[in-house]
Amino acid sequence: MNQLQISTQEISKYKDTITQFLKDNTLYDCLAHHNQLIVLDQTFTCWEVFQIFVEENLEETLFWSSDISNYDGVFTHSDLIKVLLKLYENAFNNKSSLQQSGPLFNVIEEESEDQEESTQKSQSQKQQPRELNDDQKLRLIYEMKTISIRQWNRILKDDLESQIGFVQGRNDERLYDACVKIVKSGTSRLFVVDPETLMFQGVIHQKDILSFLIKGFTQYLGTILKQQNNILSQHQVSIKVFFSNYNRQKEIITCKENETVYQVFYTMMHNHKSYIIPIVNSNEEYVGQINRRDIILIIKNGLFELFSQTASQLLVFLQTEKARIPAYQYYSKQFFSMDQTIKEVVENLVLSDSSALICLSPNRQIQAIITISDILRFILKDVY
Repeated sequence: MNQLQISTQEISKYKDTITQFLKDNTLYDCLAHHNQLIVLDQTFTCWEVFQIFVEENLEETLFWSSDISNYDGVFTHSDLIKVLLKLYENAFNNKSSLQQSGPLFNVIEEESEDQEESTQKSQSQKQQPRELNDDQKLRLIYEMKTISIRQWNRILKDDLESQIGFVQGRNDERLYDACVKIVKSGTSRLFVVDPETLMFQGVIHQKDILSFLIKGFTQYLGTILKQQNNILSQHQVSIKVFFSNYNRQKEIITCKENETVYQVFYTMMHNHKSYIIPIVNSNEEYVGQINRRDIILIIKNGLFELFSQTASQLLVFLQTEKARIPAYQYYSKQFFSMDQTIKEVVENLVLSDSSALICLSPNRQIQAIITISDILRFILKDVY
């Protein structure tokens, strides 16, 4: 059977079965034991928070405010990047970060594409930070070790995620409802709350949901559809069906290999909350990718001078570093093809070190990018 000839009714049945599976399971069922939370006080300095992220291999941390005796936001890889970019920029311009005020990049991520474009033009007109001299390097490290996260919240105001808030769900809440919250909020995680104690039990990421689907859904789907001898019972739904039905014209954001690392991370934080930035050469051929988690390897090695180097130089550094870390060898998937099924693509997404996969043409030009968020939006019925 031609995959693109699968009827709308069959696709609807496939998606309905997945949503029913999500409705039959709760957040508690999906919550992994390793997804525990680390809570830090906002008096911690940037340097201390950076080191904790590296040592504990964190995706995020909650902050505790002694002023209100309660949680006061979440700090993520996105915030690591934002703070480092601003520290580096200020050091290059010989400015004190404590004398700065207002949002980091003039607008927050959630603003419209027109505003984003305006901000990018403004940034391109400014002098891009280059390599720091010795005095500027000392200023950079000094501010990292003396400025607290609380001070950064006051300096950058609404631009840190800690000020935007975070999505929560009860541990007895349906997994389907949690997925809807994640998709509608545009976040990648949900914090799980015990309804009796009102304390946080852990955090669930989009990738955790996909892993849970892979582990538990095959038998669930097979039991329901096998009796009908339906092609969908074997998960033989092509990813082409996803693109032909979803038909989401998403702009592919790339950077050139000779652009600075500073500009790559800046672009990452200002173009539709990109998880990855594909790097291309002058012929638009793919040469590698940089994702948000890569900031951890820069911090771990203290190589902040990489911000002034080219994207191609960072790719060489990342290849060398990741080859030394077993986890990166396991979570090494970067690509998908239009010949694969949705199930195969989902499995590769779980085994990637980011939340996205790239499809390349035979001449290594980028044809498409698919993210975990795209898959969840496609699955969830009647959300959009």
